[in-house]
Amino acid sequence: MTIRTLIQRSGLIGALLIAMALPVRPAFAAGEFKARGFTLPSGAVKIDEDRYRLPSNWDEVQRFYRSTYPAPKYPRHVLRNQTGVRAIHIVNPKSGDDWAGVNLYEAARGEVRVYVLGPDSPAAPATP
Repeated sequence: MTIRTLIQRSGLIGALLIAMALPVRPAFAAGEFKARGFTLPSGAVKIDEDRYRLPSNWDEVQRFYRSTYPAPKYPRHVLRNQTGVRAIHIVNPKSGDDWAGVNLYEAARGEVRVYVLGPDSPAAPATP
């Protein structure tokens, strides 16, 4: 029996109950896509294997990833700063996913980039 058939047979109240029982999936904003299962914002451009340039500034990228991957579920670590570079590492605690972690960094001229680490990639260095 399909959902459409259930809705037709159960009426409006039944349709609302069925809709509430369906699993909720986050909706992607127009243009968002995934790389190795990791969500990238609209306008991201692939520049190399698993490396992407983002169109937004550092603060906007931080807001996007705080809402997409909340810090309590996806721990973050500040990577060692080099002159003029801000960087963080987001850990994926879910084993079996195509991405183990992500490095977000702001390079020269305010350009923000993402490096998606696969499960076979070397881990980000620990910060003392």
